[in-house]
Amino acid sequence: MKWTTANVKHPNYTAKHEIFVGTHTGSFKHLQTGNEKNPYAQTNLSELSNLSKDSRITALSFGNDEQTEILLGRAQNNAELHSLAPGPSMRQITFNGAPIVGLVRCKSHLIAGIGNGQIQSIDLDTITEGDVTPPVVISTGDHMDHLRQCPTAPHIVACGGKARQNNLKVYDLNAEGKLIFNSKNVPHDFLQLEVPVWDSDIGFLEGPHVLATCSRKGYVRVYDSRKQRRPVSYFASEEHGMSFATLVAQGNYIYTGTTMGALKAFDTRRMKTHVHTYKGFTGSISDLHLDPTGRYLSSACLDRYVRVHDAESTVQLYQCYVKSKATKVLLRQFQESSQEQLSNSDEEVEIDAELQHRSKNKPKATPVDDEYENMFDSMPTVGDSGDEASEEKGVKKRKAPKQELKSKKKKP
Repeated sequence: MKWTTANVKHPNYTAKHEIFVGTHTGSFKHLQTGNEKNPYAQTNLSELSNLSKDSRITALSFGNDEQTEILLGRAQNNAELHSLAPGPSMRQITFNGAPIVGLVRCKSHLIAGIGNGQIQSIDLDTITEGDVTPPVVISTGDHMDHLRQCPTAPHIVACGGKARQNNLKVYDLNAEGKLIFNSKNVPHDFLQLEVPVWDSDIGFLEGPHVLATCSRKGYVRVYDSRKQRRPVSYFASEEHGMSFATLVAQGNYIYTGTTMGALKAFDTRRMKTHVHTYKGFTGSISDLHLDPTGRYLSSACLDRYVRVHDAESTVQLYQCYVKSKATKVLLRQFQESSQEQLSNSDEEVEIDAELQHRSKNKPKATPVDDEYENMFDSMPTVGDSGDEASEEKGVKKRKAPKQELKSKKKKP
């Protein structure tokens, strides 16, 4: 598929997916790629009237394995629990601190990563209406960029941030937030200077022991907590200005997005260079998400588009304009049970920008006036004398000079 700014869907993209998008303005949108009538139709799942300049969505994740609950965190200290199954649609929880850079759920506890370096945990079963329960706080440093949960061990969380004191850390929530791993920086460079550290995002590869991190400083590292504190393999970019903003990992592959609109895939078995490059971006990539099969790679970009790529062939399958800077994205298989609730909601359905533009510029049909048309049909054509005989004479007169020239040429 060629690069384009229009809403497009590849003809081979037949999978029915649902995409949930968080934006810079705070709107929370839902798209259905399998909708035959309009695969770019967008539904708002949050009330637009309550949004403010601090409503930017900074965290988005599924709250259970069935993917029927979505955890949403904002730049302010409010977190939302959206239920996609029949029942209550939204529940709001307040934390002490902002912004919320990560939200996970472990049994009945909601765990949030705060930008000031704290991990706060609240028991949802003990919260009643109007009651504010103080959260349990775990201090990890003075800065945090992201908080991730291990898919196979939900009680294991990892976080990272800017500077050496906020590097990669892994905690066990079942052991009262015990620190079980703390990464160590690589050796000094050839000038014996410390390599700067900034872990902007984290992903689990093989259980709770193997992790991958990316950095705004241009490196991607793989750690194995069973072997050593330093990375077992890493990629260090030599390009000036290479800055990785987001990461998602599954199996032996790590997918990273940069602030310059480059999406690259790395193989953990050979980290010297990337193995795939995905095209179509014109802005900073803010978030990535893989479906459980690992085939479909969804991305949110600050150019106001959400996209879906084939992770293996790198083909762009889907692209949709969401009108606001996309900050977070989730992809799941279409579920009919949630569709009934979304279709009956009173939220505003936004019209696709491209279709709206076409409808405005479409020329309107002009009514036909029979009397006006007949008048033009009866008028003579410009240049016609109306007399066939005179027309034939005119033709002969125009041909005469040619005949005289021919006769002159034949004479000696």
